[in-house]
Amino acid sequence: MKKLLILIIFTISFTAIAYSQNKLKDGLYLVNRIDTIAGQPSELSVNEMDVYFSKMFEEYNTDEYARIVIDTTQYVPLELEAAPKTEQQTEDKKKLLLSLTKEASQRLESFTTKHLMKRVTLIVDGEALTMHKIKTAITGGQLQITRCNDNACKTLYVKLKDNVVK
Repeated sequence: MKKLLILIIFTISFTAIAYSQNKLKDGLYLVNRIDTIAGQPSELSVNEMDVYFSKMFEEYNTDEYARIVIDTTQYVPLELEAAPKTEQQTEDKKKLLLSLTKEASQRLESFTTKHLMKRVTLIVDGEALTMHKIKTAITGGQLQITRCNDNACKTLYVKLKDNVVK
């Protein structure tokens, strides 16, 4: 009985450690590849992780992408200088405006300069919100999350306000 209890405790501890090590930080990540066939995922290397689109943004991200494989070593942390701001984009859509800290802004500029014409994805709570191709270096540390319906914007606002560096 003691051995079983020790085994259960060990298993729970190991699972918690493994989960905490695999938790992605919120940020902008380099996309290594996109799997378009759900049933045939490709192998992952040591520095890769697979992510999926958030349900909040699924109306904009069709089933075209089954899985996004990102490079976990190359990313820009989503460290905010101030709480996000919302702005009306269309009659039924809003956008969130994000201002990165000075350090995160410098990393963003370096990252986008280095990875021109490559794809990136914005990850929050382990889910991809958007995916874009870097067409020019992003300077000034300003990002936007567009095409938010009210529920998505409110939920993201609550999540992202905790990313403000004090």
